[in-house]
This record gives sequence, structure tokens and C-alpha cells, in this order.
Amino acid sequence: MKVLHSVLTAFTLAALATAPIFFPAFGAGPKGTMLQINVPMQGQLVGNPAYFCWLPESVTTYRCIIVHQHGCTRERDARQMMYDVQWTSLAKKWNAVFLACSLTGDQAHCPTWDQQQNGSGNAFLAGLDSLAKRTNHPEIKTIPWALWGHSGGAFWVTGMMGVYPERIAVSVVQACGYDISDVPAALKIPTLHHNGRKDGCYNDPLFGSGRAKGALWAHAINPYPMWVNGGICPTSSNPNNLCWDTIIYGHAPHDLRMIAIPWIDIGLAARLPDQAGSAQLKDMDTTNAWLGDTSTRAIASATTFTGNKLKACWFPNQYCAQKWKEYMATGTLKDSSGPPAPYNLAGTYANKQMALKWDADADLETGIKTFIVYRNGSVLQTIQWPNAPSTLFTAEKGFQRWDDGDQPNPFPAPGMTFTDNNVSDTGTYTYEVCTVNWSGVAGPKSAVLALKRGLVTRAAARAPLLAAPSHKSMFLYSTPGNATISLSPGIVDVYDLRGRLVKTMEIRGKTVLNFEGLPGVSSGKILLVRNRVK
Repeated sequence: MKVLHSVLTAFTLAALATAPIFFPAFGAGPKGTMLQINVPMQGQLVGNPAYFCWLPESVTTYRCIIVHQHGCTRERDARQMMYDVQWTSLAKKWNAVFLACSLTGDQAHCPTWDQQQNGSGNAFLAGLDSLAKRTNHPEIKTIPWALWGHSGGAFWVTGMMGVYPERIAVSVVQACGYDISDVPAALKIPTLHHNGRKDGCYNDPLFGSGRAKGALWAHAINPYPMWVNGGICPTSSNPNNLCWDTIIYGHAPHDLRMIAIPWIDIGLAARLPDQAGSAQLKDMDTTNAWLGDTSTRAIASATTFTGNKLKACWFPNQYCAQKWKEYMATGTLKDSSGPPAPYNLAGTYANKQMALKWDADADLETGIKTFIVYRNGSVLQTIQWPNAPSTLFTAEKGFQRWDDGDQPNPFPAPGMTFTDNNVSDTGTYTYEVCTVNWSGVAGPKSAVLALKRGLVTRAAARAPLLAAPSHKSMFLYSTPGNATISLSPGIVDVYDLRGRLVKTMEIRGKTVLNFEGLPGVSSGKILLVRNRVK
């Protein structure tokens, strides 16, 4: 890859960025601070870059930056992304800064900012420098990045991969990009390439040139040019004329996030350093890699795959391979595991009404469609959202969906609230809430909130199942039962939700384990894993 790149000194970077603008963190979802960093126009840019940042609350040291880079003419999407419950839930999980870039341009000027050497790369570094100083988190300048880019943003991401491969833990490239197959370190970045059927790089030679050299890359295609509104604009002279809209819809991300966010999640789990704030990425563990044939969609472990391995998609594990195969056939995913339980359920009683409110993190695969409110153990209400805005790729209504640029809709998301209007002053009631994802799967219930004769009482806080390990060679993990985690050699203790020891095992080399099917552990449930290193 031949690109021009100029490195600015720390002093120059600091001078470029202006003071951040804090804006209200209203809306639902994980709690955090939102702010805007403005950087003066530089290089060949045609506008002043702005970086919208969401920082999860109560974080002592951040571990990484998750970057969402819009496509051409979509700079308005950046601020909207701060209200995306699914992406901010991912950032919360990893103690990460979620950053959406707003790079001004039009169809003529997009090729200016989408090339990082024209100023957008240095502007990004300047934004991080300013954010680090203003938040008093110096690690923000050096911690790893996870990059997502669409269209012009995909060119920007691949350009950054070619120049800063040692900084990037994982990436998602939607709709084309630069050929960076001649940058050996870039081949080590687990990268999901994605195209719509109308993209000019539909067959993605970029992916092929990297895989031929052993790149840890996969390539997915949304099989539908359009899901809603048909797509044919007949005329008298050309009855089969395709609409321009069809081309745009065939270029949009559609349900890409259903595989993109889990891809990033798995990449961060595998590559982030154990020490928060550290910049040294781990090499990707390929022990459990799978491969997929882009023509037949046949998948198999890397050791048993019989096709051309250097033309096949690379996946970090079986889960990713299976989800890729499903997505390649349907353009979407069905999630069989439920979202996490809501938390902070609280209520106010007045005038024979019980007003409930709660917080909830999103399902990382399929977001939040709605909530179910229980009273006295029975379903009181499945909340409906009849006034939710329509999105281009589904007619379903719900709490928050995503639209043609992957931006959330609506934004901000509605409040997580419900009012029970049928309550008496003398009655006794208990309330619970659960989250339902866009696959229609309900997760576990929240803690119980009680109302007795007009007085609201919360359930007693649960004692921790395990004390935090005191020895530095002992690590404690909390993970979904159907997830995989990387463990160091030693003794592994697995506990279920009630703190009961389910299994003890010894591992002799660094490995990745899946705990699905153990007694007392069901898909999507949380379990505790203690790794007692020898």
C-alpha cells in the first residue's frame, strides 16, 4: 500500500483541537457522558472535523476506542450514534470510548476525507489527544482501536489499517476500501469485509488479495438489493429500468450490525491486553479458527476444511462461521439467546398509579425490540411502540431499530418506563421487567420491586457470588454460558448463577473454552469462571 502520511508532534496535535462541547446525555440505555470534540480543518479537508464521543460512567481506565465512521454525505449520523443503545452497550462492556466521526463532504469531496493522508488521519489523532486531555484520561491517546466504516468510511478504515495496523484490534469494512494486502501487519487484524449486491466491489478483490496471503479476513454479502418498496422504476422506453434507490439500498449496511458487533466483540476479547490502558495488542489465537467457502457457503474447522483455504473466509471460531452462513443465506440473523436482564428497576406510587422506570443494556446481536412488565409474577404488559418511526428495511415497530446508514432510529431512544394505572392503596404488588430482542427472544427478569399499601420497597441487593480474587495470578471472568473465553494454563473453576461449583478442569496450554451444555448453565445465562494460574 502506497500512501502519504505525515506525523504530527504531540504539541501540534494538542494545538489543533478545540475545547469539547458537552451535550445532554438524555435518552435510554447504558449511562455515560456525551461530548463533542471539534478539530480545525487541515490538509485537504473541506470542513472542520467533529468527533462525537460517548464514555461509559464509572470507568477508571479505558481499554479501547470503538470508532464508527459514516459514509459520504452522512456526517449527520455521527451525533445520532451517541444514542445507539446497541453500540453503547458494546462500549460499556469493554470500558471503551465509543466515537463517531463527522467528516464534512459531498459526493465530489468525499474522496478527500476518505483518504486518511489528506488530513482526516491526523485530525482523528488530534481529536483523541484533545479528548484525553479534557477527560484526564491520558490512555485515550494510546489504547487500541476497533474500526467500523461504511462506503467512504470503509476507505478511511482500510487506509488507517495500512498505516496504523499495530493500533487496530479488529475492524469491519462495509463496501469496498483500499488494497492493503502488501502491509503484513494489516493481515493480522481480524477484519470482516461486507458488501451489498449493488456495490462495485461486490466480489471484493480486496478480500481475495488479503486471503491469498493468509489474512485473518472474512467476506459477507447481503443477498438482497432491497427489502422494502420493490425497487423497479419502469418507464415507457425501459420497462425494467432499475431505480437509483435500488442501487443505494443495495449499498446500505442493512442488518450488518447483527454480525459486525459480535465480530468486534470477539476480536476485542481475543486481542485486548489484560491490563487496562495498555497499548500492546495480543496476536489473534487461531487455534479454533474456521473457514467458509464463499461460493457454496460450506463451513468447517480450519483443520478439516477441504477447499482452497487461501480463498475461503477466515473466522475466529465456529460461532462466527455459523452466523456468517446464516447471514449469507438470509441477510439477517435469528438470535436464540436472550438479552441481559434490566437493572435499576425503581418506582413511584401516587394517585393509585405505579410509575416504573429501569435501565437496560442491549443484546449485542439483535438489540432491544421491547420490554415485558410482570406484576405478581404474571405478564402485565408487553410494551408496544405504535408511533415508532419506520425504517427502510423492516416494517416492524419497536423500541429502537437501525436505518440505512446503521444509525439508530429513533434517537434518542424512548424512555424505559411504564405506568400501572390499576393499583389500590391497600394492595400488595410485585413488579419485574425483562428485555426482548429483535428476534423475539425474552431475556431474564430484573430484580423484584414491591409495592405494599402504597409503599415501594426494593429487593435486597444480592451478595456477590464470589469474593474478588486477592492474588494477582487468579482471574475472575463473568461471561454468557454460550460464549467462549481465552484462558491461561492452570485450574479453571466454573460456577453457575447461584454460586455452585459446576465443573473444575485443568488446562495445560493457552486455550479458548465454551461452557455450553454444562449442568446448571443455559444459553445466554451468566456464569463465573475463575482461572487459578499455576
